[in-house]
Amino acid sequence: MVTENTTLGSKLLEKLGVLSHRNFAYLWFGQILATFGDKFTEIAIPILIYQLTGSALQLGLAFIFQVVSAMLFGLVGGVMSDRWDRRRTMIGSDLIRAGLIVVIPLAMASPLSINGKLAILYSLIFLIACVKQFFLPAKIAIIPELVPKKKLMQANSLDQAAMKLAEFAGYATAGLLIHYTGVTPAFLTNAGTFLISAVLIWLMRTQVQTIEVEKTIKAIFKEIKDGLDHVKNVPILAGTVVLSLIAPMALGATMPLLIIYVDQVLGGGAREFGLMEAFFGLGLSVGVILVGKYGSDKDRWSILSVGVLGIGAGMLLTFGIPMLLTAYSTSLLLSVALPLFFLTATANGAIFLGIRTIVQENSPHKMIGRVFAVITVASSAAAAAGAAMAGIAETVPVGVVFLGWACLLLLTGVASALFRSRMVVSQVGEAD
Repeated sequence: MVTENTTLGSKLLEKLGVLSHRNFAYLWFGQILATFGDKFTEIAIPILIYQLTGSALQLGLAFIFQVVSAMLFGLVGGVMSDRWDRRRTMIGSDLIRAGLIVVIPLAMASPLSINGKLAILYSLIFLIACVKQFFLPAKIAIIPELVPKKKLMQANSLDQAAMKLAEFAGYATAGLLIHYTGVTPAFLTNAGTFLISAVLIWLMRTQVQTIEVEKTIKAIFKEIKDGLDHVKNVPILAGTVVLSLIAPMALGATMPLLIIYVDQVLGGGAREFGLMEAFFGLGLSVGVILVGKYGSDKDRWSILSVGVLGIGAGMLLTFGIPMLLTAYSTSLLLSVALPLFFLTATANGAIFLGIRTIVQENSPHKMIGRVFAVITVASSAAAAAGAAMAGIAETVPVGVVFLGWACLLLLTGVASALFRSRMVVSQVGEAD
């Protein structure tokens, strides 16, 4: 009887896969909730700004505040995630973000002028994004501590797929909620999910990091330099940085304008905007699932190249075809745009999972946070540069802006694939 129960237990654990590791399961469930809630804020902020100003420039400015935080604190956050206890870092980040998000609806309900409200909103957007720079590298770096190395790709795939499915559900739900109740319940929902995430991470039982390091500014800069040097000396990491400059620039220039595209081209509002974002999240989840299942033995650089090509082609179709059908109803235009946007996001999923796995496989464990931060800072700087160009939509039709960036992504993907033969792909593995 004992043998039978043991066998049943073993089969159950085998089916659970990486979720059989309790600490990873706590992190995974907590991040599903936090990601679901985070999409409520991501939908609410552009809608709120568009309602207050109706300006493409202001939408781009809001996006810039988010990505500039990564440029300023990304590298520091990476270093600190390698120095501090990662579990405690994530708990603190969740609690701080919950508090900051609650302030947003309070500020919007105040008798301040529009400019005053915008100043507070942009400040809060910036602070929330700054705190995120400490959470993300800590999360990426702690996953190899929670699962065996042979299950790392499986864990990353499951994590990314679940997060993107949570994004899909969050975007769709947020669009409906805001349509019927306004933005305030959306912000409060997000704050609540961050609190639950903090509790689940607290339930994790990991070994407290006891890293002896110099606590000087000079030492911190030295560790940042070590991360930069490692990226420079590992060809696939250096190449990933290059792609992280071009693709995010295109996305930074277009994604803040999505609400305007939905309004001016599709003739929709909050519900349609939420659906567009939801299908993008669903496509990302499918992309990471497919790459996790079929891409374990595939060349990582090729995965990134195909991803960039797919995003460019997908954007060209997603935003080009509805422009040819503007005489038709919003429902018809949306039925065309949604599946194409889904396919665009599927390609983007290859980039998401590819970059994370490349960093984990090609960096010493003690340096993962810093290396991930280097790539994050590079992509954030590029996204900020792209967002700074969002104001072009004030004078150029928003659909034309999307098509121009789609063509740039196609060219980048082609160039990346052509230069693949000149990439010397190395894998350093663990170097602790």
